[in-house]
Amino acid sequence: MLAVIYLLVQGLGLWMAAGGLWVEEGLVEQIIENPELGIVQNPESVESSGQVFLYILAATAVILLFIKLRLGFLMNIFVALSIFIGMALTLSNLLGTAGFLAAVGVSVLRLWKKENVLLMNLSLIFAIPGVGSWVGASLDVLPALVLLLVLTVYDIVAVFGTKHMVTLADNSKSGSSLMFSIPVGERCLGLGTGDLAIPLIFAVSLLREYSLAASIITVCGGLLGLVALFFYITQEKDVLLPALPPITVGLLFGFGVSLLIG
Repeated sequence: MLAVIYLLVQGLGLWMAAGGLWVEEGLVEQIIENPELGIVQNPESVESSGQVFLYILAATAVILLFIKLRLGFLMNIFVALSIFIGMALTLSNLLGTAGFLAAVGVSVLRLWKKENVLLMNLSLIFAIPGVGSWVGASLDVLPALVLLLVLTVYDIVAVFGTKHMVTLADNSKSGSSLMFSIPVGERCLGLGTGDLAIPLIFAVSLLREYSLAASIITVCGGLLGLVALFFYITQEKDVLLPALPPITVGLLFGFGVSLLIG
């Protein structure tokens, strides 16, 4: 299940970014031709990675504020809107108007059955590719690499230092979640949306300078890191570890392999 979720998210994102079946022009080509469509205006500047990092910090701060003030209603709205925007980006890029209507339908169904784990996982699978591919297509490889490394360090600090990722993980049990739930025996392991979106950002950025094959090999390297982490976690009890560091190691390994064989 873990591998399927990871590969579906990365595959959909790369499909949108590179173009192909049903996608006449990929996001990377669109943004290269029209930079104003990107999330940043200077794709080649390392400062752009800092800009994206600030966006992520701001979104995290909003979620933590809702949790702190116990504003469950606003939290539900924020989560629902975030997921809808992501799904709309993904499905409308792949299927046009029909895709947008599908995003509306799934969002309504998710609000009705908000405690349904399968539906939540499914909605996130379609939400992450839209946002991740859009951000990745807006960055050249170096800024995307810097963003990946900065967020990897941030993930470690957020789990072991400030521990606010622990707070977010605990809050995911309420049904207002931006996390995947992976059943393992008698417990559920959580996987944050960023743990899949950030690898996609890096993989999509490679399309600006390298081939689709390089992105695919890089993604496969990230999967190795993720699977290794979950094999370790399933052998331990009551352990909470950041997922991004091992994924990043796998991504860099995969990228290195792609350069050697490319």
